[in-house]
Amino acid sequence: MNFDLRPTPVVKKLMIGLLATWIFFSFLINFLEQTWASELYTSLGLAPGEVLGEGYVWQVFTYSVLHDLSSPSHVLFNLLGLLFLAPPLERRWGPKGFLHFAIYSALIAGIFSLLCGLIAPTYFGARVFGVSGVVMAVLAAFSFVMPNATIMLFFVVPIQARWIVWLALGIDAMMFLSSPKGSGLAFHTHLGGVIAAWLLITGNWRPSLLKDRLHLFTLKQKKRPPKLRIVKGGKDDQMLN
Repeated sequence: MNFDLRPTPVVKKLMIGLLATWIFFSFLINFLEQTWASELYTSLGLAPGEVLGEGYVWQVFTYSVLHDLSSPSHVLFNLLGLLFLAPPLERRWGPKGFLHFAIYSALIAGIFSLLCGLIAPTYFGARVFGVSGVVMAVLAAFSFVMPNATIMLFFVVPIQARWIVWLALGIDAMMFLSSPKGSGLAFHTHLGGVIAAWLLITGNWRPSLLKDRLHLFTLKQKKRPPKLRIVKGGKDDQMLN
């Protein structure tokens, strides 16, 4: 697949906004050493204990617009992920459709991260920053919507898009399991992004759809032909004796 590296309108605005936010907080905190900016930055990151314990419910979304201020590569790789994979989806769904997808993906990945942090705080209780959940949702959506597209992995190895999301998750899982407590890798947020894409694309987030599928499954079970059971005796058995 030939990638058009010209960002679409919403993707372009998202990239500019994310980069501007990173520069803004980096300048205030790292160079001007503004305490209020540091406190604001911290309060916007997703910390499961603060969401429920202190009512900071906005964190399930605001975490997605911030990135690690000590690592330019964090924001850079996420921006590159959006640049390479998001424009085809925006062209397919339209600006409004893609924007809704990005917002809902951030929320679902945030809520999933919150649940993981509450269930296993030792591994997932650390504060989360970054739009990587949305990037993984975009990657998953690309795999689901355009499975036959060919992507040049590392610009060298051709691979069908249908496999790229599972490859990314596999690499993520190995890095998480091989590092002490994940070493800052938000694997649960990435997984939440993939789940978000699946829910949004299939429509399985709708209770009415789930109800209809359960009803259909029940009907199929009722219409199954009864299992036949061989009973000894009868004419054939008498002939064999």
